[in-house]
Formats: sequence, C-alpha cells, structure tokens
Amino acid sequence: MKKKIFKNKYFWISFLFLIWMSFFDTNSLELHWKFKKNLNQMILDRDFLKEKILSEGNHLKKLNTDSKYLEKVAREKFYMKKEDEDLFLVVYK
Repeated sequence: MKKKIFKNKYFWISFLFLIWMSFFDTNSLELHWKFKKNLNQMILDRDFLKEKILSEGNHLKKLNTDSKYLEKVAREKFYMKKEDEDLFLVVYK
C-alpha cells in the first residue's frame, strides 16, 4: 500500500505544492507568521500609546487647572525658585 502512494504522481504533486506554498511562495506560511507576530506587537504598542496619551492628557489638564500642581512640577523638574529663595541641589554618586 505504501509503495503505491509513493509511486502516485498526484501525491508528489500535492506534496511539492504544499512545500512550495509553505516556504517559497510570496504568501508563504512563514511570512504569515511574521505578519501575525508583527501585528500583535503593533496592537500592544497601540494600547500602550493610548494609555500614555490619556495619562498625559490628564497631566496637562491638571497643569492647566491647578496652580499649586504647576508650581510643584516647575520646582521639581525645572528647578525654578522664587526670588527670595536659595536652591541647593544634592547630587548622589
């Protein structure tokens, strides 16, 4: 029975067709796997960036409405000070 299958030309044609479609064709399975992996990574990046946009929007809204928060951010990030203050930076090595 096995010898008949291997002597069958339709079996070999089908086998070669599957090999060709799996590895060598422009729409190969390998290419589809790479695209699916890339698509999943892009979806994760999109979700991360959407969350980042929301958090930055909330941060901007808070900066525009709350003057004490604005002063806090200016002092911490940009080392701003009032005219009658002295500012000392402690640098840890």
